[in-house]
Amino acid sequence: MTIFTDFTTFGAFRRVGVPVAIAVSALSLAACSGSSGADAAPTATVTVTAPPSPSEEPSGTAAPDASPSASEPTSTAVFDDPADDDWPPITDKNPPVFGEQFQSDPGHDFTKGISPSRDGVIRAELRTMQDANVAEYVPIKFVKDPSSGQGRFEGPAKGDAMAFAAPIAKNAVFLSAVGCDGKDQTINNQYVGTQSCSRDTLISRAVKGGLYALVTVKNHQIAKVVEIYAP
Repeated sequence: MTIFTDFTTFGAFRRVGVPVAIAVSALSLAACSGSSGADAAPTATVTVTAPPSPSEEPSGTAAPDASPSASEPTSTAVFDDPADDDWPPITDKNPPVFGEQFQSDPGHDFTKGISPSRDGVIRAELRTMQDANVAEYVPIKFVKDPSSGQGRFEGPAKGDAMAFAAPIAKNAVFLSAVGCDGKDQTINNQYVGTQSCSRDTLISRAVKGGLYALVTVKNHQIAKVVEIYAP
C-alpha cells in the first residue's frame, strides 16, 4: 500500500506510522529548503510501504500435523468375540470329553471366512463335507438336562459364524465308536471310539453330519478323529 503524506509537521509522520529516522530526515530537508527565503512550507513526497496486517504475519507456532507420526504404532483390528474370554483354549491336550464349555481359538477371525482351527485337539461336530477332502466342523459343549440327569451335545447357536473347515489328511486316523459299519459299540470307559476305520469311512460319516468327536488338527489339516459315543 502506498501513502502520500504532507510532512509539514512531525505529527503527520506519526499518524501514518513513518519511522522516526525518516521523519527527521524529511524535516531536515524541509528546514534546508526554508532557508532559501520561501514563505510557504515546503512539502516532500515520500513513498511508504505499510507493514503487513496482523492476519498476514506468519504464526509463531506451526499448526499440528493431523497425520500420525512415523513413531506411532499402527495396528490392524482383529475380530475377537469377548464372549469366549473365559472359554478354555484349544491346546495339544485332550479336552474333557463331556466338557460344558466351548473351546476358544484366540485370535481366530471368523469374519474372514471359514478356515482351520489352530493346531490342537478340539471337541467338535463334523457336520458336513465342503468338497471331497475338506470337512466343516464346529465346537461343541455338553448340556445336561437337570430333570433326567442325561444330556446332549450342542454347537453354536444358529447363525453364529463360529465354524471351521480343514482338509482331512491322507493318512488321517479315525477311531469309530460304533464300528466301521455303524452297527457296533466300540468304545472304552471314556465313551470314545476304539475301532480304527478308513479315511473313506470317516468322510462318509462326516457327510451325514452329527459326528461328535475329539478332532486333532495338525499343520492346518485334520490328522485324527476320535468319535464320542452319543447315541
